[in-house]
Amino acid sequence: MDGQAAVSWRFGPRRPLPVRVVPVPGESTGSFVSRLAHGQGLQLEELLERVGFGQASADPVRVRAYPSTTEMYVNEQGLKYLAVLAGSSPRALQEALPSTAAVHLLKTESTAAVWKWPWLVREGHLVPLCATCAGARRAREKVWMISRDRWRVCGEHLRFTDSDSTGGERGLSLKLLPDTARAHQQRETLQQRHGPACRELFADAFQITVHWWTHLPDTPRWIQRALEADLTARAVSTAPLVLMPEAAAVAEQLTSFESADRRDGQARTRWVEGMRDEMDRWGVDFSVGRLALMDWLQRHSTPTAWALGTASGPAAGTAPPAGPVRSSPPGAGEPRQVLDLRLPAGHTRAAQSTGVLEAPSCLPWQLGAPACEM
Repeated sequence: MDGQAAVSWRFGPRRPLPVRVVPVPGESTGSFVSRLAHGQGLQLEELLERVGFGQASADPVRVRAYPSTTEMYVNEQGLKYLAVLAGSSPRALQEALPSTAAVHLLKTESTAAVWKWPWLVREGHLVPLCATCAGARRAREKVWMISRDRWRVCGEHLRFTDSDSTGGERGLSLKLLPDTARAHQQRETLQQRHGPACRELFADAFQITVHWWTHLPDTPRWIQRALEADLTARAVSTAPLVLMPEAAAVAEQLTSFESADRRDGQARTRWVEGMRDEMDRWGVDFSVGRLALMDWLQRHSTPTAWALGTASGPAAGTAPPAGPVRSSPPGAGEPRQVLDLRLPAGHTRAAQSTGVLEAPSCLPWQLGAPACEM
């Protein structure tokens, strides 16, 4: 450790580094720190010595390798040091870098600045930012984002990126998969229309579709979709791309079932028959696929609660409204009302409110699990 670094470690940095590097909202701390170091012409470990104390500084090769695989965490004092070096404030960094949020700050008895770089990300996945977006921000190297899912979709540039580098350095152009691009738009629209519960229903829908794909990987529409984008048809990394159109359609059906809130035998039978028609149209064998549907119905067999609120927040309620709730027209001066679904206990006991796409689902199987485990 040179003299300047020793002073920075002991007393904290006094001034920002000469070259400003702006964090991308949602960026991993490790990615940002690496870009900040390289912007100054420094190796990563040379910058880390100024942020605080961390054991990995003794192994520069491993430290330089971490940004693409794991995440960096700091304590409160380390966050202050990093903010000074970045020419920012702790609060601004916390707004941009998810892993510096208060819940993720390291708890240390010492008042010294401390950072750690564990093998595992605490929450979510590291996924590259769309290369076009990175270029627009003048980033000269790959920007790694903290993502709930194993992938990201850039709606502006129609790019799909994941940690497996599907589509190469720039990601995969969804212009090759227009149905998948539309499905991601449907996902966002569904949540805007019915509130946060639709994120969980979409997770359920994706898990149902994963079940079908795992048991029926040779379904022609999924094979054809993969071939059109030059993807490996049966690869796990391909699934989010080839399954998303059906997952979005299933999510619409799950939401319709919850919205109707009719759970008697006749209603369930009508809904299953409607799903049979959809599956027949998709070429998905209903005799195999119905098992996933019946599992979901069992977990959603109790009545759901509703809350009628506004776009700025729901108001608690227990009975469904008499009719549909319509959004206020733009400029009407009144808050937009939304119909906020509350899912039944059978779902909420199994699902988690945060985490990757699988976590909010009440269904037990996972993408990548063999059929015999489902």
